[in-house]
Amino acid sequence: MKFFLWQFSLLGLAFTMAAQVKDSSFLTTLRVAGIVDACQEMKIDFELVFAPMVLAVSHPYRSYRWSVSRDEFSNPVINALPPEEEMGWTAWERWSIKENNPVRTAWVLYPVKEPIQRGIINWYVIEESDILAPRLLLKENDLEAQLRLARIDEVAEWLEMDFAASFIDSLSPAVQQIYSQFRWVIIPHVLAANGPVIYALPPKGRSDELPWESWYTDGHTPQIHHVHYTKEKPNTTGKWSEGAGAPQRPLDIFGHIWYWYNDPDMIPALAK
Repeated sequence: MKFFLWQFSLLGLAFTMAAQVKDSSFLTTLRVAGIVDACQEMKIDFELVFAPMVLAVSHPYRSYRWSVSRDEFSNPVINALPPEEEMGWTAWERWSIKENNPVRTAWVLYPVKEPIQRGIINWYVIEESDILAPRLLLKENDLEAQLRLARIDEVAEWLEMDFAASFIDSLSPAVQQIYSQFRWVIIPHVLAANGPVIYALPPKGRSDELPWESWYTDGHTPQIHHVHYTKEKPNTTGKWSEGAGAPQRPLDIFGHIWYWYNDPDMIPALAK
């Protein structure tokens, strides 16, 4: 009887979730990758930790590569690898068993803290937590927290920018709310002296009125800030497009003609 009730409860939960799902293809991706089965083995509540990702379509994890591997004790390890162009700056997240309990860790390559020897590069743990929810799933529109999770503060420091003054204090609460809807990501580029580029990417379909922005150095000019729209503005000075699949670029920018200008100020364009 108890087994029947347990099965009935799970069936009811499955029907409830099916009614709520907004991204069924992503749910299928997680199932095929073995995430649901691994959660059961690791005693992770899939509905609490991972299911919130299938109830929305605007988070970055849909473009991650999800897989399950095994540690040295044959325990499952859930892996979430960011897109290739982001690899190294955006964290690779792993869910594993430590002292019989599940933990989530975040690993990055850069900035490299030690010299590379014999061609070996090291991954560094930047976070270990028993809070299992994916780190980029914020429940509140806190821009500063979002930027720090994306490591914008670290790259701003590398560019010798004042992170708080440039990206937080320069924005009114209303403008912070707008930028909290953007996707903030770090991607290195050969034209940025092989260094990191800060990208602020507006919500899909909004780039006529909301800018795509980038901050970087080319190795000669210490700080560069470019602003791009898909609709020409009074201050745009040129137009540009990138071929689909071009390396070291976010997928968000492909398939558009961008009207851009060089902004001598380092603060986000909507702050003005």
